[in-house]
Amino acid sequence: MQLLAFILLIGPLIFFHELGHLVAAKLVNVKVLRFSLGFGKPLARVRIGETEYCLAPIPLGGYVRLLGHGADEDIPPQEAHRALRNKPLWARYFVLVAGPVVNLVLPLLLYFAFFLSHTVVGPPVIGTVLDDSAAAAAEIQAGDRVIEIDGDDVHSWHDMQSHVRVAPERELRLQIERDGIRFDRFVTPRRTVIKDVLGESQPIGLLGVYPWVYAPQIGLNDPNSPAFAEGLRTGDIITSINGEPIHTVEQLEKELAKTRDTSLRLTYLRAKPARADIGTFLWFESAHAKLLPRAETKFSTGILPANTFVRSVDPDSPAASAGLRPGDQILAVDGRSISRWETLATLLDRHGEGSIEIEVRSLGEEPRAIEVSQETRTWRDVYRQEHSYLWFGANPYQSRALPPAEPIRGRFTYAARASFDETLSLLRMMWTSLRQLVTLQRGVDELSSVVGIFNVAGTAAERGPGEFLLLMALISMNLGFVNLMPIPILDGGHLMFFTLEAVRRRPLSQRAREITSAIGLIIILALLLIALRNDVIRFWLTP
Repeated sequence: MQLLAFILLIGPLIFFHELGHLVAAKLVNVKVLRFSLGFGKPLARVRIGETEYCLAPIPLGGYVRLLGHGADEDIPPQEAHRALRNKPLWARYFVLVAGPVVNLVLPLLLYFAFFLSHTVVGPPVIGTVLDDSAAAAAEIQAGDRVIEIDGDDVHSWHDMQSHVRVAPERELRLQIERDGIRFDRFVTPRRTVIKDVLGESQPIGLLGVYPWVYAPQIGLNDPNSPAFAEGLRTGDIITSINGEPIHTVEQLEKELAKTRDTSLRLTYLRAKPARADIGTFLWFESAHAKLLPRAETKFSTGILPANTFVRSVDPDSPAASAGLRPGDQILAVDGRSISRWETLATLLDRHGEGSIEIEVRSLGEEPRAIEVSQETRTWRDVYRQEHSYLWFGANPYQSRALPPAEPIRGRFTYAARASFDETLSLLRMMWTSLRQLVTLQRGVDELSSVVGIFNVAGTAAERGPGEFLLLMALISMNLGFVNLMPIPILDGGHLMFFTLEAVRRRPLSQRAREITSAIGLIIILALLLIALRNDVIRFWLTP
């Protein structure tokens, strides 16, 4: 199955690459002698017109043999006008660049098929709004739906993100729908700088919103509060207040803000662990409580949202070393008060491995300050690619949920726009990666060979057709870029020869071509050996 996945991945990409050369040659009347899919002695062949079409056993490439491609090739006088080397420079460029260009354009179709297969998407509905964010300043609220941004329809959460990310510190007009009423809000996304997958710094715009909504889960830090006295504990989930159902933490905060000295009847859920042979399960039991806020507690129930309470702390983690404990509430980071764990995560990410001061409070204790320095750790994904992340080591109470997915409005338009954006993003990533390799910003230890492609093809196939299409788009873009590199024996090398010929106004000598081709072959073999070594270490020697 892995071999079949590999052939299904590489075969179409090679076919379309060579087909690009074939069609371009036919268009400028260059004689095509052979079209071969694969290397080696042909397993099957058929002649159609003047061209022989072959299927060979080694599925690692293919080729199109053109009349007059070689400088020393003997050409019958009656066919001299159909030889590649006798064609104008633009025609030779067109024939050789057609293959790589097909590989660069093919991701458009692959991404289009991928996005067209989607029937539902996450809606552009605001779930959580961070304090002191661009969205909060524009009075955007949880539950708001974004209809348009600067006149463009917004179909999904991804659409909204795409519009905002490219507009740091630029005012946007958002059309919002709230409770069936539409109105405009003008918001300026905050500028922040992130590192992309290649380590390049990139400025983006942020609204400070998330799609998920938090359950009305509570935290307690005062053992003398009415809530604690009635038996409520951190982690409990409030389901109703005075008979009114509560679904989100925002609803909980609004209901609690309405009360002062009135009695509250609460229904809540508490998780109970149940161990079994295959793992530990949580089941929730319902309970009731009756609270009467007291004057001595300033009519407070003691109930707080659980967003900033610590559920667990990993042993030997930076958080544990700093003295953070389960049940602690995070109050502030470097003097900035927070009410959402996402704010803490953002600030931690900005500090990197540098020391950061966090103000915390344990149950029944006074607030205290701790110093935390995160550690950088690595992990490997299913494709055995290594990634790094900052390890804090504390986990919050995060009982949250995404809104239900919705059918896509205008699937064709959505797929076309998304495929163009993704192809453009992939093109930028490949260009940046190539530039980093040439300028030695990125090491050759990240190169991958056919062994790596063989392994990831099977993994992608197991994960479904969507994942397989995404991998095919990535490999296609790689093939296009690699073939355009100015290395002899590649398409880019031949383009380089044609350019030198145009500048010198005479072709290179046969000896010069042989020397440069040998150098190109050595470069290719060296890169292949390095890539093969990387894949052996990555897939076979690394646990």
